[in-house]
Amino acid sequence: MGIGRASPAWKAVTYTLLIAYAVFSVAPLLWVLATALKPAAEAQRVPPTLIPSALYLENFRLAFTSPVFGVRPFMNSTLYAFGTVALALVIASLSGFAFSRYRFWGHRTIFLALILANLMPGVAKLVPIYIMYSAYRLYDTRLGLVLLFTLAVIPLGTWMMKGYFDRIPQELEESALIDGCTPLGALARVTVPLVAPGLAALAVIAFMDAWNAFTFPLILTERQALKPYTVAVYGFVGEYGEVQWNLVSAVAVTSVLPLLALFVFFQRTLVSGLTRGAIKT
Repeated sequence: MGIGRASPAWKAVTYTLLIAYAVFSVAPLLWVLATALKPAAEAQRVPPTLIPSALYLENFRLAFTSPVFGVRPFMNSTLYAFGTVALALVIASLSGFAFSRYRFWGHRTIFLALILANLMPGVAKLVPIYIMYSAYRLYDTRLGLVLLFTLAVIPLGTWMMKGYFDRIPQELEESALIDGCTPLGALARVTVPLVAPGLAALAVIAFMDAWNAFTFPLILTERQALKPYTVAVYGFVGEYGEVQWNLVSAVAVTSVLPLLALFVFFQRTLVSGLTRGAIKT
C-alpha cells in the first residue's frame, strides 16, 4: 500500500515549522552582519537598531589594523587549518585502510575504543593534555596545536575512510601487486583515487574543526603571536568588560567567508562523502 498524500493542514504546519526554524537559524547571522556595518556608537545603542543607518565598512579596516588583533591571528588559523587537513588525510587514510583490509588481533576492540574515545567531552581531556604537552614541550607551540586538532578529527576520519575502503574491491589492489606495485604503491595509485570524495569531505571537516577551535588554543597557547583568531578576538574586550561589538562582528563576518567558500565549492562532494562512505553495499 502506497503512502498517502499529506493533507493541506499537515503541509501548512510542516512549512510553518521549517520557516520558523530557518528564521531562528539565520537571524543571529543577519544580526552579526548588521552590527559589523554599524559605527561603534550605534552598535552600543540601547535599544539597538535592526538596520544600520549607514554602511560603515571602516570596522573591517579597524579590526585588521588594530594592535590587539591585526592580520596575524587569521594567518595562524589558516596555518593550523591546512596543517590539520594534511595530517588528517594521511593518518585517517592509512588507519582506515588498515582497519578495512587487515584482521589483526583486537582490531574490533581498538576500532570501537577509537570511536568511543571521541565521545568523551573535550573539557575532560584538558588537564591530561595540558600535563602531557608541558612534559613533552608542546605547550605554546604551533606543532602542538596542529597535532591536537588532528587528533580530534582522526576517529571520525578513520570511521569515514574505513567505510569507503570497504566499498573498494580488494582485487584491484591484488592486480596492482601482481603488476609490480608495492602495497603502499597500490594504495596510492589505485585505491586512494577511488575514495577521493571521502578525502574531500574529511578535508572540509578537518578544516572546519581547526578553524573554529577555541577552548584548547586558549589554554595551550601563551604567546600572542601563536593565538588563532578565535582566541585573539578577546582583545576587543575592554578593561571593564565592555566589548567592542562592531569590531567583534567584523571579525566574525570575515571568519565565516572561508567556510562559506568551502561549502559553496564542495557542497556536493561533502554530502556524497558523508553518505556514500557510511553505507556498505
